[in-house]
Amino acid sequence: MKVGLFGLPQSGKTAAFRVLAGRRELHDTHGDAQVAVVKLPDERLDFVADVFGSRKRTSAEITFVDTAALHQGHADTKRAESLTPLLGDADAFALVLRCFDLSDDAPGEAAASELDSLLLELALTDLAILERRLERLDKDLRHGKKEVAEELGLLQRCAAHLEAGGLLSRLRLTEEEDKLLRGFALLTQKPLLVVANVGEDDAGGGALAEGERLEALAGRCRELDLPVLAFSAELEAEILELEGEEQAAFLADYGIAEFAREAFVRAAFGLLGLVTFLTANEAEARAWNIRRGSTALEAAGKVHTDMARGFIRAEVIACEDLRQAGSIAECRHRGTARLEGKEYPVKDGDILQIRFSV
Repeated sequence: MKVGLFGLPQSGKTAAFRVLAGRRELHDTHGDAQVAVVKLPDERLDFVADVFGSRKRTSAEITFVDTAALHQGHADTKRAESLTPLLGDADAFALVLRCFDLSDDAPGEAAASELDSLLLELALTDLAILERRLERLDKDLRHGKKEVAEELGLLQRCAAHLEAGGLLSRLRLTEEEDKLLRGFALLTQKPLLVVANVGEDDAGGGALAEGERLEALAGRCRELDLPVLAFSAELEAEILELEGEEQAAFLADYGIAEFAREAFVRAAFGLLGLVTFLTANEAEARAWNIRRGSTALEAAGKVHTDMARGFIRAEVIACEDLRQAGSIAECRHRGTARLEGKEYPVKDGDILQIRFSV
């Protein structure tokens, strides 16, 4: 899973990146962007590895990309092309908003206005990509290449939707249209998560509650059907520098139940509709993320293409059933180890033993 962070200048986006990446995580610099790959902790993986006696444990990962700040009114094709190599395969984007040190009499309105400005910048970036392609298609059509008419019509509809203030993720598309559009790596076609970067006084999360200072932002997010997560990036970045007991004490003092990364990952999983399944043997136990509703055959393909190509069936055990039984043999004895075909919908916490022949 890959998530890109966007924000206007002074939004605290890079501080949010540090919190999400964790202070001990390595990150690489790619031009104006930073990239951090973070392993997702999952106690189920450790449990399964212990049961199977696995020598290696491989966690699922999430990649965070901290992009250069977006400057209002400077969207162009060059900027869009610079983002594509890093974010073309991103699963979602987080929009970081400055919600701290706001002197405005109506801070919620100020934050909501910043959200609208950020969405406009993303839309302008997409329009810059579409307009260049539309110019080419229009020229091809005038030269008699009628086969481009369908793509031209689609992109004109997308451009009109963006100009009217819409997000491409909300535009109704056929499966073929969606596949074609994804080749352009357009920003507003991706799922979006709003991050309200609040100050220390609001670190406990109350700022977005009904009747509180940032209710206008919460209301705007509801209008746009965008999930929103609030945390104090600068404060949590400072707490991350402390040791375990000191961390716990400071978190308690500020009413922070957990670090933002845990809540962010849950929000991202919900936004993308992801579940985790596990595979294990004596060599390795591994966690995998997959879209909810994916089949056993699709899960097999995620592990290895040969498994999908030669899929026979999958032995499936729910992690909680294994925990209660204590062993694979006991699960089989109880009937909680099941043989499923390729159409079986994989559930969160399933352990798959895939049988295949190539």
